[in-house]
Amino acid sequence: MSFAPDRLSLPVRLLGQLLLSALTVVAVLLPDHLFGLLYPTWQVQPSPKIVAAVFLAAFLALSARTLRPYRVLLVFFALLQLPQLYHFVYFGTFISPQEVSLLGSELEEVALSLAGIWPALISPTLMVLGSYALMWWLAGRLSSLRQRIPASTLLLVLLLGGILPVKAYHSTGSQAFYPNPRHYTVKNTLYAVGWFLGKELPRRFAGEHQQREFAPYRVAPAQSVLPANVVLVMGESLNPDHMGLFGYERDTTPHFTALKEEPGFYFTRIYSGGVSTKVAVPTFFNLKREPENVQAMYRGDANLFKLAKSRGLRTWWLSTQNSNLATYADGGAVDHFESREDHLEEIERRKDEVLLDLLEQVDFTRPNFVVLHERGSHSPYERYHTDDYRVYPEDRADLDQFRINSYDNSVRFSDEVHHRILELLRQRSTLPTYVIFTADHGELLGDEIDGQRLWGHSVLHPKTATVPFILYAINGDPGVLERARTLPWPTHFELGRFVASLFGYRVEDPNAEEGVYYANGKDIAGTSGYMRMQFDHRGRLADWQVVLP
Repeated sequence: MSFAPDRLSLPVRLLGQLLLSALTVVAVLLPDHLFGLLYPTWQVQPSPKIVAAVFLAAFLALSARTLRPYRVLLVFFALLQLPQLYHFVYFGTFISPQEVSLLGSELEEVALSLAGIWPALISPTLMVLGSYALMWWLAGRLSSLRQRIPASTLLLVLLLGGILPVKAYHSTGSQAFYPNPRHYTVKNTLYAVGWFLGKELPRRFAGEHQQREFAPYRVAPAQSVLPANVVLVMGESLNPDHMGLFGYERDTTPHFTALKEEPGFYFTRIYSGGVSTKVAVPTFFNLKREPENVQAMYRGDANLFKLAKSRGLRTWWLSTQNSNLATYADGGAVDHFESREDHLEEIERRKDEVLLDLLEQVDFTRPNFVVLHERGSHSPYERYHTDDYRVYPEDRADLDQFRINSYDNSVRFSDEVHHRILELLRQRSTLPTYVIFTADHGELLGDEIDGQRLWGHSVLHPKTATVPFILYAINGDPGVLERARTLPWPTHFELGRFVASLFGYRVEDPNAEEGVYYANGKDIAGTSGYMRMQFDHRGRLADWQVVLP
């Protein structure tokens, strides 16, 4: 089939170019959906923004004088896509911004690792190359159905190569550039490369880039409590000083308080591994201890979902927060994944109560590892509890008291949700069930620090990192409660090790300093600062300091 370009009208050429651009979108995004047929934990979902971006890139490339820019674009997209798919096959996770810088120094090691699993790479390779080869051929056959637009190639280069590096250069943290498990591979890789070009390369040229080497974690089999269910509730911005259970003057947790004397109940304060959700959540689920040790995160050797799945537990991520907060936390090993995007209207109306509906799906007659990720007490506090739980007056006449009252109401609402979670588990679980309540980070509520009255989180201070640890055992082994009571240090890292031990694994960090733990700042790689905490032999915080890059 061929057309004489001088015989085709402008509308026909534009229509043909629009058609080719739309087919390019299908060719670029289809492999991601086909890949999901091979890997059930793959979570990609259609995204209008990414569809529009790929369409625009294809349209600009097709507007050039020749087909060369379009074919370069196809190769570029394939180079963005294949490494992500290969990375997921090998690690079960996505390429992080920090990993891009390792490609040059560890290219031989990466090639050898992939060569060892080459049969598993055949299918994704054929999916990508087949899809792009078809568009390569089709664009050549329909080359005359294009409308030339001056400077289109320049616009394309600026679109793909200029915006993200500039954004990264001015960014204070890499979190915005981390992959989202629901997004397409081309977008995830482009953002990671954008961070490398805009932030890492300038740091190297300026002599500011320092990369510390870490030894891999040692993960060894140990005695487990299985068969059992493990349910972990990850709260949001939960300050134990505002929980009646911990002695707060208001009984904001009447249901938890009523359990205090039960033999299967234990509670204490511990320190989180980060002071923002995007950092603290993947840090916890990967037992990431040192702020710069991103390898522990993207390799996921101690990822709790991976460990649970390796023992035959069915894994669940049920969240009223956005899916991007599960990046690296899920380890590519979640059997059933639901987040805020799946229940927008219902969550807006019923808040964290929706988690109870999602929990109904779980068959608790067989072993499960279930994570319930709450929105809970995030600011604005008055937004995340239902009207039934405005126990304390939310009058804005006194804004400070309004924030405290609305926060306390959110804690009271969460206590009710937690009570109903325990009721459901008591009724439906025929196996021993261990329910763990903690939070991603704490929350400042007018606390006076260095002469200032501070609110919120993301501040590197022990109060911001202080969170509850509550354990409730239903028909459980009393020895598990004793192990919880004797954690060597009150930190999320030790709590993560405790959860791993329930699955039958002992996790050791060979890089650890005795009694030293960290709470990371706004960037998960430690580039925005972190808090170094030193504990004494009795497990009490003896000293701490903020370390800035």
